[in-house]
Amino acid sequence: MSSESAWWQAAKAQSLERRKAAAVAASGVKAGDAFLIVTEGTVTEPVYFELLRADLQLPAVRIRVEPGKASDPRHVIATAAEEVKVHARRAKKGQLGHTEPLRFDQVWAVIDTDVAVRNGIWNEVESLAQARKVKLAHSTPCFEFWLLLHIQGMTTRSDLVTGDAAKSAVKHALGKEYSTNEATAREVMPLFIGKWPEAVMHAERVRVYHDDAGTKLPANPSTEVCALVRALNDSAPEHLRKL
Repeated sequence: MSSESAWWQAAKAQSLERRKAAAVAASGVKAGDAFLIVTEGTVTEPVYFELLRADLQLPAVRIRVEPGKASDPRHVIATAAEEVKVHARRAKKGQLGHTEPLRFDQVWAVIDTDVAVRNGIWNEVESLAQARKVKLAHSTPCFEFWLLLHIQGMTTRSDLVTGDAAKSAVKHALGKEYSTNEATAREVMPLFIGKWPEAVMHAERVRVYHDDAGTKLPANPSTEVCALVRALNDSAPEHLRKL
């Protein structure tokens, strides 16, 4: 390896570490935070996050995963905001169970960008999330790109332009059947969970790649699910964290 190449790789590594540290510092996550996670998908994403919760040994009381009421990012965000209000009303009336948190510290919407970008409403989605104080864990073109990073490593392959293409790539990388059918999802999702720390690192490298390239956002392919997963990791007791 030439000295010039070594210098470039070292500089890239330092840049990634700085951005990673900044993201963690800005997240404001505390050990024991209560999460509300609302997902666009009704099967794959809820199954994934329940398995992740178990892997981090986070009590179910602290993480509430609910599929959104419609597969439109705006409805997913609205569902999250409404759930926060309902929870607050129940807390005010003393109707919470003894294991339920008094409030949600972290409110997230897990969404895909493909349809929103295609329909020209992505800016509206981002504005709505900001107004409703809901954090976005979005994937472009879809959640399957996040899954792909578990098994294929860091990639910015240009053929993942649609959700169907991303699903096909996951199926090919797995070497077995993959679909959003519940039975299939429950069978294959455990194959991903053990590799989530690597997926976080790969997703953050993809983010740096697009930042340096000046790619128009949301960059295709990319995912910010890594930010939510880091937050979940940071909410666990220190001895259980994997990052």
